[in-house]
Amino acid sequence: MSRAQLAELIDVNPQTVGALERGDHYPSLDLAFRICDVFELPVEAVFSREPFTPLSAELYRKHTRT
Repeated sequence: MSRAQLAELIDVNPQTVGALERGDHYPSLDLAFRICDVFELPVEAVFSREPFTPLSAELYRKHTRT
């Protein structure tokens, strides 16, 4: 999904999406929920004060356990 597509879905400017990606801007609670709605994820799956393990590492770990 492009920045422009996400921006349209969450009703913000594409530059705002870029600022969020870079960590230059932090979303309001309302914006955080709108972002999570787009990806059908709970807010705690997307936003955290702790660094996330890359999703690729999580997927790799699941595949090596089976």
